[in-house]
Amino acid sequence: MRMSGLRAVSLAGILVFCRSTGVLADIPITITGTIIEPACSVTDASGSGQTEVNFGPVSLEDVGTVKAQQSLTMRVTCDDSAPSGKSLKMFITPGSNGTITWSGQPVLGTSLSGLGIDLTDSSQTRIPLSTWVDVPGVDTSVAAPSGEMTLRAMLVSPDTSTLTAGNFSATASVVVSYI
Repeated sequence: MRMSGLRAVSLAGILVFCRSTGVLADIPITITGTIIEPACSVTDASGSGQTEVNFGPVSLEDVGTVKAQQSLTMRVTCDDSAPSGKSLKMFITPGSNGTITWSGQPVLGTSLSGLGIDLTDSSQTRIPLSTWVDVPGVDTSVAAPSGEMTLRAMLVSPDTSTLTAGNFSATASVVVSYI
């Protein structure tokens, strides 16, 4: 009997030993990724990367009137719909000529002293500079929003009596994003 009890103890010891010396592995897991928002692109109406407006010759007396106004059409294309709680907005940053004040509001400055460019949407609502505003003309209720937005650029001057004739240029950057 003693032998069978010893065998039982030995067998139990072997099982405990085998179990405690089993191969265990400890491996760290690293999980990475990037959450991105849908991207949007802005081009001119034909798909070019730059939009140009040529006013041509404008009479000094026409500055500040619809005779000194040109349309500016841009195509907006987004690869997916707006994330929850966000909407499609645009931000216009003045270029190297900065801004001038016209009618109490900043407008794009030009290379010609005292001449600015006021930007409005198709309903003549002023587009504020350096501020996120809704993008007109783009249906954001679809899966991949796209459309054309038309802005109007009008030459303006706080004091046309001191404005001199000459060539001018102005630049701005337009960013479209879900905000």
